[in-house]
Amino acid sequence: MPYVLLSALIVVLDQWYKGFISRQLVRVGSSAAFLPGVLQLTLVHNYGASWGILAGKTTLLLAVTALVCAAILCVILLGKPAAVLGRISLAFILGGAVGNALDRFLQGYVIDMFETQFMDFPVFNVADCFITVGAVLMCLWVLGDEKKNRLERQEASRRRWEKSREAAKKDAALAEQTRREFDENDDVSDR
Repeated sequence: MPYVLLSALIVVLDQWYKGFISRQLVRVGSSAAFLPGVLQLTLVHNYGASWGILAGKTTLLLAVTALVCAAILCVILLGKPAAVLGRISLAFILGGAVGNALDRFLQGYVIDMFETQFMDFPVFNVADCFITVGAVLMCLWVLGDEKKNRLERQEASRRRWEKSREAAKKDAALAEQTRREFDENDDVSDR
C-alpha cells in the first residue's frame, strides 16, 4: 500500500506543477529561465506520446496507458516484486503514467514544460521524469536481481558438488573396507 501512496503523491506533484506552470507561462510556446544553459521552462501541449508520436491518437494512448497502469497496480498490490527497489520503480512508473493520462483524459493533451538548452531533446514534464527514473531503477533492480540469482545458483551448485564429493568419499571408504575384508577372508581361506 505505501507504494500506491507513493504513486498518488507523484500524481499530485505532477498535476500541481503542470497547473503552476500553465498559470505562470499562460501561452503555449512562452518560456522563462529556469537553469540557464541547461533547462528553461517552455509551455508545450503534447497531443501525442514521447516525441509527439501518435499525435491525435488520444483514445489509443489512454487505452494502452490504462492497461499498463492496471497491470502495474495489480503487481504492486500482490506484493510483487519482493524487492523494495522493484516496487519503487513500479510506483514511479505508475505515478508518472497516471499523471500524463490525467492530462490526456481531462484536456486531450499532456502539458510539458522542461526544455533542454544544451541539446536538442523533446520538452518533458515531472511525470516523464518519474517514468524515466522508474525505468532506470527497474533496470538496476533487474540487473541486481539477476546477479543475486546467479550467485544463489552458484552457491546451490557448490553445495551439490560438496554433497557429491562427500558421497564419493563414503563410497571410496566403503569400497576400501570391502576390499580389506575380502583380502582378509581370502588370506584365511588360503590356509
